[in-house]
This record gives sequence, structure tokens and C-alpha cells, in this order.
Amino acid sequence: MQAAALLGVFSLVLMVSKSSEAMLHSRATFYGWTVGLTGFVLLGMAFQLMNLPSKPYLGSDLLFLSGMLGGLRGGAIGWTLIVGARLLFGGTHQAAAFLLDMTLMVGGGIFMHYRLGRRPITSFGWRDIGSAWLVRVAFTMLSISLIYAFQLVPPMVNARVLVLHALSSGLSLMIIACVLALLRSDARERESRARAFAASHTNLLTGLPNRRALGELLERLLAADGRQHVLMTFQVANLAEMARALGHDWTDHLWAQLSVALTQGQASQLVEAFHPLCFQLNDLSLTVVLQDTSLEWMEQQQLASKVQAEAVAALRATHAAYVSLQLRIGVSNVRMNSQANAASILRDLNFALQSNEQMVRYFHESFAEQADKDEDVRRLLIDWIRTASPPMQYQPKFHLLTRHVCGAEALLRAHPVNGNLLPPPYVIEIATRHQLLSQFEWCTLEVVGRDIQRCLAAGCPIPLSVNISATTLTLPLFGDRVLSFLELLHVPPRLLYVEITESGHVPDVETVRTNIAVLQGAGVGLSLDDFGTGYSALTTLATIPFTEVKIDHSMISRIDQPRMREAVSLALESATRYNATLVAEGVETEDQSTLLLEMGVLFGQGYLFSRAVPMDDLIRMARRRAAFRVDGALKSPRPDRI
Repeated sequence: MQAAALLGVFSLVLMVSKSSEAMLHSRATFYGWTVGLTGFVLLGMAFQLMNLPSKPYLGSDLLFLSGMLGGLRGGAIGWTLIVGARLLFGGTHQAAAFLLDMTLMVGGGIFMHYRLGRRPITSFGWRDIGSAWLVRVAFTMLSISLIYAFQLVPPMVNARVLVLHALSSGLSLMIIACVLALLRSDARERESRARAFAASHTNLLTGLPNRRALGELLERLLAADGRQHVLMTFQVANLAEMARALGHDWTDHLWAQLSVALTQGQASQLVEAFHPLCFQLNDLSLTVVLQDTSLEWMEQQQLASKVQAEAVAALRATHAAYVSLQLRIGVSNVRMNSQANAASILRDLNFALQSNEQMVRYFHESFAEQADKDEDVRRLLIDWIRTASPPMQYQPKFHLLTRHVCGAEALLRAHPVNGNLLPPPYVIEIATRHQLLSQFEWCTLEVVGRDIQRCLAAGCPIPLSVNISATTLTLPLFGDRVLSFLELLHVPPRLLYVEITESGHVPDVETVRTNIAVLQGAGVGLSLDDFGTGYSALTTLATIPFTEVKIDHSMISRIDQPRMREAVSLALESATRYNATLVAEGVETEDQSTLLLEMGVLFGQGYLFSRAVPMDDLIRMARRRAAFRVDGALKSPRPDRI
């Protein structure tokens, strides 16, 4: 009955225990207390319920188990409890004998504990059971022999104890076998659960913790305290290019290598103070959790850009094909708002990453707020396309010498419900993401065409330019469609300028060449925007017969620097060689205007002259200094270079 009680208690304790350790030494204290308390209770029951000279209880087996399972620490706990029970319930009678016996039993268990060594419990077998039982019997015989030699008890009592031990040796074997079997079964079950847990929390291809593991970590961080933490998510910006070069499974190796670079390589020195933990958010994203820091601090230190540079350098050193690799990073705080939870953070993180086109982007708004804002803009785009009425204003273009209005550029000026101006690049980003860009650009062209019609009716034939992307230029028959629309409005083609952003890189394909030839042949002006800030500037200028070339405001803002003046002179010379007019954007001071005139640049636009204005204001501005003939050409002759 005592053996059954022992095994029952042991099974119950293992069942409720949450530890997943697979070594005996790792739970020494636990085993010592379990066996010791069980022995304490059983010994008390034996003394209270039995009226025999020698009390048949499992003290020796319990002491041996406490030493075998708990080692020196667990054995000491078990010995203390069981000896204490013996003194409490049995008094000090024959104290020397039972102290010697109990000490030797614990010693035998400790000997067996270290004989088993640090082997996993899951490896225990019949050989271990047999060895433990033999050690148990050997130390029992040693105890009886020493007690007999020192005459610590009467010979009859010693003989009775010997008989009891002999009769119970089979029960001892069963107890040892059952305890070790229970331990092995429990360890194997826990190991199986641990493997299943690891599999469910690990990406099988890369071996990195997965989205579920990231979600559970975020829940713990959110529940722990009010400290701020940061998510830094990596994506491949030129995924299609890399896939063509390396195949479709190359990211499996990339994320593992990037994880090593961020936790062990040069890049790790930048983030090691924040205890970085890497997780594979999905097949195309790696997320790093940086603890006890904030987005604001990282942005101030430009830490994401530094990590990006070091990580790319480390990856390029591992594979020759990584020389063209471009990594995009999104940085956000874990705690965006008081209602944040792991599920919403990960869901909104996916939405935000889909909208991220920047190489390094700091998400100051919560992902949910950003997603709502993106959706609002998408709806605005659809409404503008449906009604052909995007809100446009016009940035006037001036002759720098005469200060006549000689044209204007159509710019989107949208104010949503919250009243803040929507940045045009952001609107273009949303339109591109939802495949609405070409439709949106066409509806802006429709507005510009109608406004040219208004200018003609007002007696101010002002040439207006509209921004068109390289994507739209690749549409078949786009040029014919533009001319048909102008003919429908009775608008001379020479009053329309199609402004192509040079950073968009105009592809040299037959459809684009045909559209450009159709537009140029009918007299539609072609303007190259942001000359010198994008791809292959001179190649683009040499390929397409541009009427006008615009230099970016970033160049004009530094025109007081000698090297930048040389760059502007080079742009003017290039434009002149290809029979194009050079226009300076972002002219904000009289000094800039004077320098441009001295260099021979005759046309410009910027806040020095006017901000973007509605069409009615543009017409009034043009009327004050009429500078056009009926066909839209300048009345004042172009002066010689000053």
C-alpha cells in the first residue's frame, strides 16, 4: 500500500509539474522535496497505525530515491525530512542505528545519481534499473553489517531487519523500476510536446522563430510593463531581380544569413544593447525585436540606416550575387496605442509593409491608422477617376527676365476630411499600389485639357503641363487617345506639355517610342522633370526629343556653391545641344534668380514668383502681363544669354 501511495504521489506531482527539464540534476530540489515529504507522511502513518516492534515502511527506498533523483542537494532534503519524521514520531530510541542506516541509504542513492551522470532521462533503460537495484541492495547489506559490527541494536532485531529487507527486495526493484519508468515516460512526453511546440513556432525552411513565436513574445512584452520596444522589419526591395538571378527559394538562405549578421556580425554591435531577437514574419520578411528602445530615438540616431548598411555589407560578403541586393526596412514602436495587442500589431504590420516603398521608413502612426488613411486615399482616387475631377492647382512658370507668366505645371492639391494637405508622392504611391496610376493620370490630363480650354476662352493661351509616368507611356495608343481628347475640346496640341519624371526611367520599348512620336509629331510639348536626379539622365535626354528640361529644386537651393553652378551649367549645355529649354524649379530668392540669369537660364518657377494657385488666379496673373500670342508662343523674343 505504501508503494502504491508513493507511485501515485509521484505520478501526480509529475503531472502537475510544468518543468520541461530532461536531466535529473536540473530538478534535484524538486525531487528531494517530493520524496522527502512523501516519506515524512508515510513514516508518520506507519508509527501511528502499526503496533509492531519493527515498523514496515519504505523509509530506506525513499531515502535511496531522494539521493538517486536529487543528488547531494535532493538527498540532503529527503534525509532531513525523513530523519525528522523518525525523531518526531519514533523518538530517539536506537537513534545511532537508524541514523547510520538512513545516511547510508541516501549515500547509496547519491552514488547512483552521479553514476547515471548527466544522461537524458529519456535514455534510461533496464540496465539502469538493474544497476540502481544492486546499489540499493549493496548499501542495505553494508548498513546491516555495520550496525551488527558496532552492536547498535540487539542481534534479534538486526536479524529481523535483515529478513524484512530480503523479503522486500523485490518490492524495492519494482519501486525503482516504476519510478524510473514514470520519469522516462514523462520526459519523453514532454520532449514530444516540446518538439511539437518548436515546430509550430519555427519556420521549417530557415529554422528561425516564426510569426506565432513573434506574436507570443509581443503579448509578453505588452503585458510585462509600460516600457517601449521596437519592431524593425526587413524586406527585399528588388525581389524580382534577385529571384531571376538566384531562383525562388533563395530567401530561405537569406533570412538565416541576415539573422546571423544581426545577432553575431558587425551589424550586431549596433543593436546588441537592445537584445535583438529575430523572427521570420513570412516568406518575404524578417522582423527583429529591439527591447527597451523607441522609434523616436532610433530615428534621431539614424540607427536603421546604419543597420541596413552593415547588414547589406555582411550579406554581400557571403555571396557574389548579393552585390545587387537592396534591403528595405520598416521601423515601428510595439506600443502604438493603449488598445494594442499582438494580433492587431502583426495584422497591421502586414498592411503597412505592403504600402512601404521607402528604403527606410519610420511608422509614426499606428498601423491601423496608416491603413485607414491609405484606404481613405484609395477611395478618393476612385472618386476622382469616376468624376474626372481631381483637385488641381497650377505652379506658374515665369520668364526670369520679363517676369511674364509663360506656362504652368498642374499639381494635385487635395485636402481630405482632416484638412491636412495630402502629399502628391503619397497619393501616387497609393495609386501605384492599387493599379490606379494610369487611370488617375488620365483624369488629371482631362482636367488640364478643360483648363486650357478655359484659358483660351479668357484670351490667355497659357501652355499647361501635366505629369505622366513612364508606366502610362507604355499603354498602347496613349498618344492617339490624347490627341483625340484635345481635338474633342478644340485645344491646340502645342498648349499641352506632357511632363515625364526622369527618376521614373522611361523604358526604351516600341510602345513608348510610338506614343512619343505621335505626341511630338502633333506638337505636344515633352518636358523632362527632375533632370539629373534619377536614372541615366543624358541617355534619356538623347533618346526622347524633349521640348523642355527641368532641373530639380535641390540643385537650385545650392546654386551658390561653385560645384553646383557647374552642374547647372552642364544641364543648360545638355539641354541646348538637344534644342530643349531649361527651366529651374524651386527658385526662392532674388539671388538665385540673378545667378540663373547670369548663367543663361531664362525660365523658372518657385515661391519667389508664386505658389501653386487655382486656375482663376492663374488667368488673372497672366492677364496682368500678357505674354502670349493667340497660338501660345511668347510675344517677347528670347534674349541672348546674359
